[in-house]
Amino acid sequence: MLRVVLIVGCFALLLQPQAPPLRIVVLEGEAAVNIIQQNTAVRPLVEVRDRNNVPVAGATVTFTIGGGQPAAFAGGVQTLTVTTNAAGQAAAGGFNVLGPGAIQVQVQAAYQGQIATAAISQTNFATAAAASQAGAASGGSSSGAAGGGSGGGGGISGTTIGIVGGAVAAGAVAATQVVGGGDEGVSYSGSISGQLAVTVTNTSSSFVTTCITTYAVTGTITMTLVNDNASGAAVVDGARNHVTIAAGGQCAAPPVTTLPFHFEASVSGGPSSLAFRATNNFTAPAPDGGTATSSETISFSGAASGATITGTVALEARSTSTGSVTAQGVPYTSAIGGTSAFPVTMTGTP
Repeated sequence: MLRVVLIVGCFALLLQPQAPPLRIVVLEGEAAVNIIQQNTAVRPLVEVRDRNNVPVAGATVTFTIGGGQPAAFAGGVQTLTVTTNAAGQAAAGGFNVLGPGAIQVQVQAAYQGQIATAAISQTNFATAAAASQAGAASGGSSSGAAGGGSGGGGGISGTTIGIVGGAVAAGAVAATQVVGGGDEGVSYSGSISGQLAVTVTNTSSSFVTTCITTYAVTGTITMTLVNDNASGAAVVDGARNHVTIAAGGQCAAPPVTTLPFHFEASVSGGPSSLAFRATNNFTAPAPDGGTATSSETISFSGAASGATITGTVALEARSTSTGSVTAQGVPYTSAIGGTSAFPVTMTGTP
């Protein structure tokens, strides 16, 4: 009888639900309301955790916006891949809304052969008034559930829209305390660190090869805000350093292993939705002759709170080689492109 009890007990332990080896926790963006007129877009921000609820650094997170939905990432792309930082977090930087309607961002995290998925739903409205009307039609104000979940009934609170300029739905309200500043300005600074994966595709009449070149990106960002942190200017300096090449074919190490960058941009959007975007265009000789036309774009989205600004910097690199370039005597063209996003925190000094 005792043996039977022990056996049953072992089966009971085996049948107990096990925690998933990897899971995604949505920190920002779920049930958000984006107001097109105010140029607000709440970036998706997630945290990847392991079976023991410990944040996982170095996980690969892919954000995907379905075709036909009124949103895109920087450069109009529908897919963005980011690596989680030391806190296990990844943000979909450069997130832009394109028109009114519903959005669903699919999220997939991968780490050491384990996969986790999640979905982040948002709604775009042309104006704050339209969002407020939608809230009234669905039952008026609703309060968020404990832990940041969306409120019952699905109503959008007009008060919530007023608090954050219409950028966040009920259940995702974040209080904003703005550093003073006025006309004299407040200076914020922080560092940028991460990796940029660039896909290189070489095409000729006899072959097509693709490889991925990885760069380590380091740099600094300085933002000076005026008018109570409503606008200002930003300067980004740094470099991307060649690390590895995946796959072979016609892909070789770049002729220059360290590529410095410098951007200057105007900042706008107000303290709860700070943003800027800048592009540098240039041409250079291609390795085997011809001309390479390249561009680098930097963008930022974030918010000021107290003495800090938190947000995401997205770096996009594009290049196309034209002309009579050759490899092993065969003319070919080369297309290069990649985008990565890096969480950033800037500290203010009045």
